[in-house]
Amino acid sequence: MAAGGLLTLAIDLGPDGFWWMNLLFLVAIYAMLGLSLNLINGYAGMFSLGHHGFWAIGAYGAAWFTIQFAGTMPGPLVFILSCLFAMGVAAISGLLIGLPCLRLRGDYLAIATLGFGEIIRIAIQNSDKDVLGGSLGLAVPRVIMDVNRESKGDFRVLMVGVAFAIVVLMAWGIRNYIRSAKGRAMLAVAQDETAAGLLGINPTRSKVTAFVIASTLAGLAGAIYAHYQGNVTPLEFGFMEMVKIFLIVVLGGMGSLSGCVVAAFLLIFVEQWLAKLPPEAGFFKDWWQVEYAFILVLLMIFRPRGIFGPREISDVVRSLRRKFSRGAAGENS
Repeated sequence: MAAGGLLTLAIDLGPDGFWWMNLLFLVAIYAMLGLSLNLINGYAGMFSLGHHGFWAIGAYGAAWFTIQFAGTMPGPLVFILSCLFAMGVAAISGLLIGLPCLRLRGDYLAIATLGFGEIIRIAIQNSDKDVLGGSLGLAVPRVIMDVNRESKGDFRVLMVGVAFAIVVLMAWGIRNYIRSAKGRAMLAVAQDETAAGLLGINPTRSKVTAFVIASTLAGLAGAIYAHYQGNVTPLEFGFMEMVKIFLIVVLGGMGSLSGCVVAAFLLIFVEQWLAKLPPEAGFFKDWWQVEYAFILVLLMIFRPRGIFGPREISDVVRSLRRKFSRGAAGENS
């Protein structure tokens, strides 16, 4: 029995198994980030480029909490409380940045939120080494279970399962929020802020609520990421990560929850596969980041609304089934 109270199965994944587990975990993390950013950019009608800042706040919040309380209470409890702490810190940060900035619109809001994300990263990088580790980052103790040579496979399988369970719960929660009265009010503000205000909806409150929820979910993604990685550094939360998250939202379709998950898998798989190529691959390995710009260009030309547009994968399947049924009926007649 592991120190965290979890049974060790001693799963031997092998090199390829570890690569796939890491890939699936990153897919889940970026799916969380894409889903939460989609709430802002896809549903609330805002344009935020500071989501990597909330991700960093969640990761460092969970890391700091775990360092402070590891060994003082059961490991799984520390894990859960650190995630809640990270979500709380990210929510407060979202509220503080949302109140002054969400009165801005369009490009001005994008610039303001981008500045916030970069301020967070630079502040962490220049922080005291005894507090947030400075440029070297923080090492996160393994508290959910004992991790050694025999149990590292178990740990990865467990964390991937937890991450995908959170993705499912996150998508379900966002969908229910969109269908609630507050979600409908948010959609009305996104469609026409003036008309929504005339109907008695407070546009600022609606925007801030969506922003705080999204920042809270990004903080949770950061906490899970920190516990899986075992360490966090400022370089992991740079602007290129924000580009990646934004591209996932655009690629999947603004306002499509299942599109975010599919886009996260496609983008992260291509990225990890290109990074895994041998040095002889030359251009394809050394210039893998060019894929982001290339995908964006192709999207704007051939699929400006993303893979699914504002629809879900179930809507696409239903539409294809109807087309197939009509085609079959036409042939029979």
